[in-house]
Amino acid sequence: MQRPLTHLAASTVLAIAAGPLMVASSMASTSDEALQSSAQEAINQSLGYRAKSITVTAENGTLILHGWVNGARQVSQARTVASTVPGATDVYSHLRIWSTFAE
Repeated sequence: MQRPLTHLAASTVLAIAAGPLMVASSMASTSDEALQSSAQEAINQSLGYRAKSITVTAENGTLILHGWVNGARQVSQARTVASTVPGATDVYSHLRIWSTFAE
C-alpha cells in the first residue's frame, strides 16, 4: 500500500508544480490570439485594400508580419501600425515587396 500512496503523492506534487506553467501558457496563447487579431484589424483599417496579402502572427507579445506589399512605404506603415497595438512588445517584418522589373 505504501507504493501507490507514494506514486499518488509524487503525481500531486508534479501537478501542483506544473499547474501555474500550464495556466500561464494557456493565458499567453489566448492573449497572443487577441493581439494577433487586434494587429490584423489595425493593419487592415490603416492600409485598406493594400493589406489584403498581409497576415500577422503573434508569439509572447511579438508580432510577425508576413506577405507581399507594393513598396517600402507600405512595409513601414504596417510595422508602425502593428507597433502601436496595445500588448505588442516587438514587431518583425517578413513582408516582401513586389518587383515590377523583368529580369
